[in-house]
Amino acid sequence: MNAPEERAVPQPSPADDSYVENLDALTRDLDDIEALAAAALDGQSLDQGVADRISHAPTRLTYDELTQHNQQRREAEAWGDAELADILDPTALRQLDEWRTAQRIRWERGDLVVVGVAGLLGALANLYDTQLDSKVLEGLAWLKKTDLITRWEQDAEGMPIDYMGSKFGGPGHRGLSAGHDIGRFFNALNQVRTGTFEGTYWEYGERFARVSTTTPFGTPYSEVEWPLALAQLLKHWVADFVTPMSLPLPGWTLLRDMPARELRAFGQEAYAGVHGGSSLNLRSGLLTPGLGMVATEVIIRTHTHLAAYRQTGSPRLPTATSAKRTEMLLAGHTAAGAVSLSKTAAAAVAGETVVAVRHLNVPVLMRIGMLALKVRSDAVTRTASGVSSWSQLLEDEAATWTLPEAIAIAELLEEPGTTSPMTQFSPETDLE
Repeated sequence: MNAPEERAVPQPSPADDSYVENLDALTRDLDDIEALAAAALDGQSLDQGVADRISHAPTRLTYDELTQHNQQRREAEAWGDAELADILDPTALRQLDEWRTAQRIRWERGDLVVVGVAGLLGALANLYDTQLDSKVLEGLAWLKKTDLITRWEQDAEGMPIDYMGSKFGGPGHRGLSAGHDIGRFFNALNQVRTGTFEGTYWEYGERFARVSTTTPFGTPYSEVEWPLALAQLLKHWVADFVTPMSLPLPGWTLLRDMPARELRAFGQEAYAGVHGGSSLNLRSGLLTPGLGMVATEVIIRTHTHLAAYRQTGSPRLPTATSAKRTEMLLAGHTAAGAVSLSKTAAAAVAGETVVAVRHLNVPVLMRIGMLALKVRSDAVTRTASGVSSWSQLLEDEAATWTLPEAIAIAELLEEPGTTSPMTQFSPETDLE
């Protein structure tokens, strides 16, 4: 069978309910036709008024003309409002939901504007990341001076994770062991509980372990119970987080255990930085870049949920709309990610070398990767949804005209001297 010729068909807008009204009119006509067929098969007299109306129904109408004709009938016969749920049976409603779910919603002009604004805001946050991080650091410095943080800092003094003996001292000592790495929480907590420092270092390509229960000056560390150890560790981390050096990125101290010297040097140089506050740490690597990312998320999510609320009265997003939101988020974050990569490369060429990695927006790049996978997954789901194609729907609908009841109806409605519709149309010939 040759594929039917594809033609662009104008689609009604979401706010246009004419297609529902037209379906309602068609359903009423089909009900009348079924009543005529049942009467004819039972040998009863036909409703001649209904038969005449159906046989003399206007044909070859455009969509707008058909809509106007059905609206006139609706007003004249006082049908009331048309509801899609009253027209379709449960199976058809389920198929309609599957069809809607499988469709990709095109972006509107407002979507493009919102993505542009959100992407620009995220890009500016990355372009001026140093200035933004300085403002964040000023705010954290003010927080550090508060009575609460000062007390926490005093309560958490003298802990084994602050061991600064040989191989573990210097301004970047927090990046040399697991004690300040929130990604190695249980290791750090165990050190505090047992009063034992644990760390590793390398000499001439050989790895050594350092375990110490005392400070470099011989003062023993104290063992504490689990609840107190947890409280002390969290207080210590908060007090250190608001300092210029902050804390290492989660899992960053694992580079210290790598056999490749280049990786170990990279990890320490990137965290230590040129001066305090210029390093890649938990504040500059996650908190500050995350501000721009959160702003992009808030703008796009607010737009999509408000649009859904205006259309349906509920902020809940259908599956297809949620997929469009994912596409918008991916586009918005991609602009910020591109600026982040460009600035990192430019800073490295300009002389920052390893420290240039602090311009890398890790949260945005991770978010881009997850969104890209989700967009791909949505596309695969749409392709594999199993929704019938237009050609299949045409074949299924045309097949109903071969039923004996359809032939009987056509013969009943045939006027003398005219050709039966069934002799004008044959699925076996017209669809080939």
